[in-house]
Amino acid sequence: MNYINKANENQPRTPKEVEKTIKTASKHYGNFLKSMGFDYTQDPQTIDTPRRVAKAWLKDLVIGSISDEPSMTVFPNEENYTGVVIQTGIPVVSLCAHHNLPFTGYASVAYVPKDKVVGLSKLNRVVDWFARRPQMQESLTQQIHDFLARKLECGSVAVSIASKHMCCSNRGIKHPTSTMTTNKFSGVFMEPNNMIREEFLHAIAKNGKEF
Repeated sequence: MNYINKANENQPRTPKEVEKTIKTASKHYGNFLKSMGFDYTQDPQTIDTPRRVAKAWLKDLVIGSISDEPSMTVFPNEENYTGVVIQTGIPVVSLCAHHNLPFTGYASVAYVPKDKVVGLSKLNRVVDWFARRPQMQESLTQQIHDFLARKLECGSVAVSIASKHMCCSNRGIKHPTSTMTTNKFSGVFMEPNNMIREEFLHAIAKNGKEF
């Protein structure tokens, strides 16, 4: 098995490799529980917990680490649309790379098309693919931005993410109401007093209101 050497990178694995990893990880997680003083084998509620945890990680929580990149369905921009395309309220479910605790929130993504426009759901899939791996929110924002700029071959992309982090709410300072916001802009989104920039800023003002 090829190891992932940077937490938020990607190394696709076959279904057979995933099942083998679940089996191995289950054993190690069981040892972890015992090292923490929990004999999970004596409680019917926890006897299968090691496998459940390993399966949750590989089938859901970090599936972006081990799955192929989402296909990008693009269409020709036949009408030469030069306005902004904005998708807001995209769910973000990720893991803090430092503590392996969840952070969840919403992303807003925008771009100004040149020759291509993308199928709308693909923006959601790209966010989810990068989010479902151990991350720093700052890096997640940058990765989404750079991927879309490259795939859409356009110079004006904006990504904003607002999330709540369990490493802040459930440990350490224990402040459950704080929200972290990260933004990455390029092209016209960097220009002051630009109407396209203002449109996006107005859209992301709603980004944290779903909490």
